[in-house]
Amino acid sequence: NAFIIIQTASLLGLVLVATQCISFVLHPDWSWSGLLDVRSILPLLSLASLAGSLLLQCASITDKCSLLAPLVNQLMTDAMDTGRQYLARYVSDSAAGIYVQGVKLDMLMVANIVYFLAFAVSGLFGFAARFLHQ
Repeated sequence: NAFIIIQTASLLGLVLVATQCISFVLHPDWSWSGLLDVRSILPLLSLASLAGSLLLQCASITDKCSLLAPLVNQLMTDAMDTGRQYLARYVSDSAAGIYVQGVKLDMLMVANIVYFLAFAVSGLFGFAARFLHQ
């Protein structure tokens, strides 16, 4: 649950950062107080970068776990080793990796999260541009 809380907080922080940056850039009267508002969101950016790093590390561990069965199966032996094949099959069937709420966290999941985040930020930019230029 802590993993999901961290990821959700960082996502909301990024939405807040994007909103403040858009309003800062598109606001007609620029002032130093607006710059101070932008600097106040730096902790949210650090939280988001740490959460993204955690997400990528978890996904890379899961991908390394999926590569373990072929590695065990390629070990060189002189004869056909049924114990080695049994171990490779066991590792492959166990589906080792990092699971969050029953969902395996791999690089495909990270790509989906990045795609959703890019879609949300793009929509936010479009909405803000349309709203601020009315």
